[in-house]
Amino acid sequence: MKSTRSSAYLSLRPRTVSRLFSAALSLLWGWFLLKFFLNAGEPAMQVALGLCALGGLVTAIAVFLSDTSFIAHAPEEAIDEFQLAQRNRAYIATLRYGSIALVAAWLGSALPFAGRAGITVGVLQNFIFVLFITMMIAPAGFLARASDDLPAEEPGR
Repeated sequence: MKSTRSSAYLSLRPRTVSRLFSAALSLLWGWFLLKFFLNAGEPAMQVALGLCALGGLVTAIAVFLSDTSFIAHAPEEAIDEFQLAQRNRAYIATLRYGSIALVAAWLGSALPFAGRAGITVGVLQNFIFVLFITMMIAPAGFLARASDDLPAEEPGR
C-alpha cells in the first residue's frame, strides 16, 4: 500500500530530514543552555540566542512539515505494514528520548546547588518549551534516521 499524503507536506529526502532534525535539536537545546550564560549587558549574546531560537523553530517546522512527518503521524490505514513498524520504532525512540530528558531535568533540579544555579520557573518554562517542540518532531527525525540507514532500492526492481 502506497502512503497517500497531502500536497501540503514538503517532499524532502530522509537524509535531509535527519540533518534538519539534528540542526533543530542543536539550535533549540543550544538556545536553552546558552541562556544560562546571558548577561543583561551583552547585546551580541542576545542576538546569538535569538538566532538560535529562530533557526531552531524554522528547522523544526520544516521537519514537522516533511513527508517523513506524515508517515510518523499518519493513521494506520494510510501507511503500509513496513512503515507502521518503522513508525512504532520511532515512537519508542521518542519515548526513550523524552524520558531521559525528564529524568535529567528532575535530577538537575533535585541537586542541592540547583537554586544557586539559577533554576527558576522561567528556566523550567524554557525547558518545557524546548522539550515540547523536540517531542513533536522526534518521531519524524528518528524515522528519517532509520530510513536513511536502509539500503537504497535498485532502479530495476
